[in-house]
Amino acid sequence: MSKSHIQQFQDDLYLVSLPASIEGFDGFIGAWVHTGDPKMIVDVGPSATIPHLLSGLAEITAEPPDLILLTHIHIDHAGGIGDLAAAFPHATVVCHPKGVEHLIDPQRLWQGSLKTLGDIARAYGPIAPLAARQVLASDQLRAPDIECIETPGHAVHHISVLKGDLLFAGEVGGVHLPMEEVPAYLRPATPPRFFLETSVGSIDRVLAKKPRKICYGHIGMRSDAVKMLNSHRDQLARWRKMVRPFFDSVHGQYDPEVMQDCSQHLLDNDPLLAGFVNLLPQVQQRERGFMLNSIKGYWGYLESNQK
Repeated sequence: MSKSHIQQFQDDLYLVSLPASIEGFDGFIGAWVHTGDPKMIVDVGPSATIPHLLSGLAEITAEPPDLILLTHIHIDHAGGIGDLAAAFPHATVVCHPKGVEHLIDPQRLWQGSLKTLGDIARAYGPIAPLAARQVLASDQLRAPDIECIETPGHAVHHISVLKGDLLFAGEVGGVHLPMEEVPAYLRPATPPRFFLETSVGSIDRVLAKKPRKICYGHIGMRSDAVKMLNSHRDQLARWRKMVRPFFDSVHGQYDPEVMQDCSQHLLDNDPLLAGFVNLLPQVQQRERGFMLNSIKGYWGYLESNQK
């Protein structure tokens, strides 16, 4: 593995970038590695990238992990867990209680991934089962200085992990792309089915913990966690106001052209998306696809709240 795929953020914290074989996805998926006590990995990426993760781990430390924590069980965060856990049979895998059965028997998870993502899921690779003896529901974890916080919104089986002043946020704080030219690019991760109030409640739950640093699932770390979480909270409300006129113009129908216009309107007017122009063309293409999916989440939310 190239050392450019390993970033060190503090003495005991590393990010291993996991290059997927999909155009525009390099630098988008990562695994956090904490070498302190306990030794832990947060999110593991899809199965196709597990060789990269194992190579990165070998460069970082000779010690096996005590814990492998999954913020949620979507294939890009947890698809490789069966393969990775087999390499570390004494590690305990922690996930939301609703995710346990899907990791032990991942067939439904895999079929759902194929249905939703198609060729992207195939490029990520199949999901191998996890040995039942290795998995622990997050509400059963008892580890010093680690708190698993239920943060549904992006997924019903989403948790965030607080370790000291570090918040491993998964996607509760949105999708963050670090940039040199502008402070950041921050996008909601609101796929169907999306519940705005649930997502805001999850942000409030982690804000109450006053974390200092936020480690994003996609991707990078910020030392102004409270500010970033508040910015994303405001962004979710802003998108509701900005999407609504487009939704109303077609009476809630799924009109691809109107959704494309809505996406461009958001790119032109949401200040947290200003960094889009600095992204590589293939990354812009990826982000446009995810933006449309997030807009569909708002479409469904608005349809359910038309009173």
